[in-house]
Amino acid sequence: MRREKGRKHFFFEKKKQKTFILGCVVVTVLPFLAIEVPGLGDTLNHLARMHILADIATTPELQRFYLVKWAPIPYLAMDAIVPLLAHFMPLYTAGKIFLIACVLMPFLGASALHHAVYRRPSLVPATALLLGANYLLGLGFLNYLFMMGLAIILFALWIATTTWPRAARAALFTPLATLLYLGHAFAFLGYGLAIAGFELFQAFQGKFRPTRVALNLLAAATQALPALALAATLNTQAGAPGKLYSHYGDIGEKLLALAAPVLFLADRAQFAILLACIALAGLCAARLKISAKIWPAALAAGLAAAAMPEILASTWLTDFRLPLFTFTLLIGGLAFSKGPRWRGALPYALAALLAAKSLDTWRVLRTMDGQIAEMRQVLASLPQGARLLVANASAEPAGSLSGTLSGSTIWTMPLLAIIDRNAFVPYLFTGLTTVHMRAPFAAASTPQGNPVTLRQLTDDLAGRPPALSPAEQREGLRIYWHSWPQNFDYLLVEHFFADAPAGVPENVKLVAEGRDVGLYKLVR
Repeated sequence: MRREKGRKHFFFEKKKQKTFILGCVVVTVLPFLAIEVPGLGDTLNHLARMHILADIATTPELQRFYLVKWAPIPYLAMDAIVPLLAHFMPLYTAGKIFLIACVLMPFLGASALHHAVYRRPSLVPATALLLGANYLLGLGFLNYLFMMGLAIILFALWIATTTWPRAARAALFTPLATLLYLGHAFAFLGYGLAIAGFELFQAFQGKFRPTRVALNLLAAATQALPALALAATLNTQAGAPGKLYSHYGDIGEKLLALAAPVLFLADRAQFAILLACIALAGLCAARLKISAKIWPAALAAGLAAAAMPEILASTWLTDFRLPLFTFTLLIGGLAFSKGPRWRGALPYALAALLAAKSLDTWRVLRTMDGQIAEMRQVLASLPQGARLLVANASAEPAGSLSGTLSGSTIWTMPLLAIIDRNAFVPYLFTGLTTVHMRAPFAAASTPQGNPVTLRQLTDDLAGRPPALSPAEQREGLRIYWHSWPQNFDYLLVEHFFADAPAGVPENVKLVAEGRDVGLYKLVR
């Protein structure tokens, strides 16, 4: 009787289950639908490049500053999708669609994997919606997030086609794996680790037949050959003009990387949600099983995540990528093995956690959207095609900057000037990308970097030679502000969470002002 009663719960009814999952999806994406401009972390820097790719052919101001060079670099996900969408809708709408797709990718990947393994509907993959608003999203790592989901979907397809002839699988998956590499190198890495774990476990699970095992491994490895050939031609030095370096990181950074799949920002509300997720997982752990097809893949990705340094070949936060991939694999491979004791409570707990996380996400996004609206209002006074230098005089708010807006969000807000005013901004990403600075403006730019300080500007005016810290030199930052009065027309000063900035150079005149930002024209 108890068993029969459990089956009447809506958790087990397919139609109501789909309705519940749809409701969870809506709750997850609603905060992102409510914003006008997607501006998390590095997003606006990437979106500025998308504007250049979409409009440079018809915009003389953009043609003056920027140059487009397509190449087989492994970071082309947004470049291939967003400019195409921008031909049919406003760029900010196209960017928001791509952002929401990134939010849903862990859920879509886990659902595809669960279907490939179990072939039956379940609410377990819906828990991957808790991974939608993650730390990487807050940093604006959209290329990786989008391709990571596609990598897991491709892995699910690999599992689903195990009975196919080897030649047919190799013919299908080789171009798909190559496209995966071109979308993002770390998504391709995660996919390769998952395939390796799966195939090696399959080889030793049953009777060991050397010929069959060798052919299966060869078919799996063949799909990676074009991508590896492209990787061999990659000029990694282009992304970091300084000397390439690596750094493993301390235990605190590794713990944050482990929590990053659930954390949106490192604030108290998000840590409380993380603890609630851990408690829910603990309650369900005894009644869950993981497929033998999935755990070897998750183990391979997890071991690689633990070994990954914080900075690899001058690439920042490399150890934050694979934990999300591993968590998504685990969720996709889980299923309940026992009776309905905790299963009936799971939908309510999941709904409560998703609602709490979405509410906190909406709080952060609302703050961000207000700051972006103010920035756009000030930048409306900037002439089309102007050369804009940016100085940051922001301060840490009470608590932590990451509790409201991340530092990278504040630094990249001025890139709105490229999108709205076709301006020149010196720290647009131009390393391993499709967009580059034209030669006359290369010295006044940096492939990656941040706004200058007011002290650096006044020192340059006084003739004091500029210098870079060892960390800035390792990161490839150029001294792009040298002789800045000759290279720029306007100065934008940000002072978020601080009073009106002191030390603004005397050779500028205020032309527009907001609560946290001021636009100045250079007086020659």
